[in-house]
Formats: sequence, structure tokens, C-alpha cells
Amino acid sequence: MRGPAPLSESVTVRVEPGTAYAAVSDVTRMGQWSPEVRGSQVLGGRGPVRVGTRFVGLNRASWLPWATLCTVVSAEPGSCFSFKVSFLGVALSQWTYRFTEVPGGCEVTEEWLDLRSPVAGRLLTAVTPVFTGVVRRRERNRATMRATLAALRAALEGG
Repeated sequence: MRGPAPLSESVTVRVEPGTAYAAVSDVTRMGQWSPEVRGSQVLGGRGPVRVGTRFVGLNRASWLPWATLCTVVSAEPGSCFSFKVSFLGVALSQWTYRFTEVPGGCEVTEEWLDLRSPVAGRLLTAVTPVFTGVVRRRERNRATMRATLAALRAALEGG
């Protein structure tokens, strides 16, 4: 059985794809753009992330913060950056950022793919609103993706 289709949002930014990739793949900066991510910490080292790099994502949607374990699954400078997210060993999602050169800059596409199994999905859907205040994850993610991309564009174009 196949899950819901991925969500995606795009924005055009007046920078080269490599510049946008460098910003997004520096996962410690995601809290600067995302309304839900408060920060992240790369595990086991410094320097550019690559496939297999793991990091802890620190998040908060309402009163309770939570941490996720993330693993980079694609790191193609100037082209694609993607990571899978889990919570307490349960696969949650995959986030992908694609960078496509367009006249005057690049298009940045952010994509969210729900990886929760039907059982884990139902369980998490039932309990997470109590802790995070998020009732409709797909709708929430679409809104936060738009906000993230707008903030990313403002940061990159602002210097």
C-alpha cells in the first residue's frame, strides 16, 4: 500500500544553486528559517555533511520541544540535499531540497515525504497533538515549508 503523495513547495532565489545548497546543507542553520526547527547539532564531527551524516534536530511547534534523529541520504552540492527523520526509532519522514538553475538564480524546491507506517502513523497522529499542538501535519508542513522558503530567500538575497 502506498502512502500519501509528497508535499512540495518552491521559491526562486537570486543566488546560484551552489550558494543555496551550501546554506541548506549546513543543518545547524535551519533554525534561522524554519518556524518549527529551533536548531540542530551534527553528530560526530564538523565540516560539510555527506551521505550518512547524522544530526539531531531540535523542534518545537507549541509548548513542548522534541528532538529527532536525522540521517543524510543525499548530498549532491548545487543539486540535491535530503535527509530522513526518525523519533525514538520510528521512521517519520524524508525532507528533500532540490536546487535548479533558472535565469537570474535558482529554484529551491522543498519536499516532505511521510514515511510513517500505518500503525505508527495512526499512533503518532493520535498523541502528537497533545504535545505539539499540531493536529493536521500535512497542512502544518505546507505552511511551514512556505515560511521556511520565504525566510531562506530573504536571508540569501539579503546578503
